[in-house]
Amino acid sequence: MFAQERRDHIISYLKEKKRIEVKELEEIFQVSGATLRTDLRTLEQEGKLVRTHGGALLKDDEIQKEDNLISRKCNPQKRAIAREAKRYINERETIILDSGSTTLELARELKDAKDLKIITNDLQIALELQENPWIDLYLVGGRVRNRFRLTHGAIGLDFLKGIAANKVFLSPNALSVFDGATTSNEEMQAIKQAMIRASAEAYMLCESSKIGRRSFCKFASLSEFEMMFTDEGISKREKETLESKGLIVKICK
Repeated sequence: MFAQERRDHIISYLKEKKRIEVKELEEIFQVSGATLRTDLRTLEQEGKLVRTHGGALLKDDEIQKEDNLISRKCNPQKRAIAREAKRYINERETIILDSGSTTLELARELKDAKDLKIITNDLQIALELQENPWIDLYLVGGRVRNRFRLTHGAIGLDFLKGIAANKVFLSPNALSVFDGATTSNEEMQAIKQAMIRASAEAYMLCESSKIGRRSFCKFASLSEFEMMFTDEGISKREKETLESKGLIVKICK
């Protein structure tokens, strides 16, 4: 197998598994660890992965591109989380919805809601809600991030400084007991932090598959959230560990 062919297979494997160890690759490709580390170094230079001690992670932007193609379609876990989160939204409240596939599902649950102010930086969420005359809808301005259907940047940050919302619902790229809620880059970190500062209460919508992972930029500690909504895939140990840090974990069925 040629080197480029092997590297293509490594990326395909990473898209499926999200992370991999050099020892695993040695078994798969039957080549030396030194050769594989050269492959990983080359792929990192090409911006396709991030090397770790003993292995590699798929670069967050690559994960997000895959998510944009797949995860914006509803799945049972996202729907369950959204339905439960909806119960914590009351009439006459001002709500901020972060950009993401699970917050999009929450927006779909709110399409028939009445007497709400909703603020979002997600273009698709805005399109989902804009036909409801009972929702006072605000789209956060700024630069549109290509292919991700969201806005970010200084204009949006300035807008959020003048907002006093009741609640914000956010989705992290990853969640770790030690690192808290993390996202892929500094611009998304800034907008999420601004949303939290603009709100009296923050709620996290987090699929169980994101737990135990970490992304590049921390945007919130566990203590900043009133509650976390997740699906039945969370393990007993993960739930107990998160709760030991003071986070209320709501399993949505």
